[in-house]
Amino acid sequence: MGVEPALIRMLRAGRDEGRDLEEALDHLARVFGRPASAGRLGTHVTCYEANVIAYVLAASRHLDAAVVWLDEHAATDTEEDLHGRPGFDAARYITGR
Repeated sequence: MGVEPALIRMLRAGRDEGRDLEEALDHLARVFGRPASAGRLGTHVTCYEANVIAYVLAASRHLDAAVVWLDEHAATDTEEDLHGRPGFDAARYITGR
């Protein structure tokens, strides 16, 4: 087994940096997981950028916020876009299930 990343060690040790990061991710999820905010902002980012935000939210245990964010972004995608196909399922897309 390899060495754990510093962030994991900090979170397990309860260091302030870990708590600060967790709190920041919670705030990020509240903003990007709000349908009104996601609808306004999501249309102004590329599919790649939308994916990055969605994956950060999902990785930080904010899957519901990631789905809202990606659904709102996808609402204006066309079929040529990554998320524009009919029946796009943001939860399935993010989790791979």
